[in-house]
Amino acid sequence: MVHRFDLYAPVHKGIRLALSNLCHQAGSTDSTDEEKVSAFVEEFRRVVIILEAHSRDEDTHINEAYEKYAPETLQQLEKEHGALEQMLEKLIALVDQLEAGKQQADEQRKIWYQIGKELNRFTADYLIHLQTEEGPGMKTLWENLTDGQIKEISKNIRSSIPPQTMAIFMHYMIPSISHQDRVEMFSEMKKFAPKEALAGMLGLAEIRLDQPSWNQLQAALKEL
Repeated sequence: MVHRFDLYAPVHKGIRLALSNLCHQAGSTDSTDEEKVSAFVEEFRRVVIILEAHSRDEDTHINEAYEKYAPETLQQLEKEHGALEQMLEKLIALVDQLEAGKQQADEQRKIWYQIGKELNRFTADYLIHLQTEEGPGMKTLWENLTDGQIKEISKNIRSSIPPQTMAIFMHYMIPSISHQDRVEMFSEMKKFAPKEALAGMLGLAEIRLDQPSWNQLQAALKEL
């Protein structure tokens, strides 16, 4: 149903980019490279913020529809959420241990190795979970709600996200979505967002996009 409003697509594209970046960092960095390890830890903390926010948003704004129209889908999603939360807690504990830096070099190397393996497992399971949301989940919403109702859910989610958390979401979403999707997203901001918020997001877009993509977005927004 590509013609229908897709609640999950933009944020899921951003999350996929975020997790793949983390996997790349963990796989390509030596445990003795303090600068790169610190950069990984910092990005990991940011990604945790949006993963936890995404889960809360679903519980608050979407689960009611699943419970009403597809309780079996809700049960599956909650089962996946529970397993992923446990995996994420284990990862956070390992990263906390790494950041404390109280171990000998051999132990630090072992922890770094564990982080890479656990992150890969978590990412694999999380990507499957995203497919559950985009498949049975989105199918339920399309079959039982209008696009207007789904957009209202999206609006409620966006308005509930603190600005700092939204900035992290957008850091990953902006380069992950298509040009047309970016134009639609920023055109909505031009209509409804405060000027300061729009300026901040455009500044982020300039940083996150390559020059041709940024020029293309600017040109499209000027025509609106």
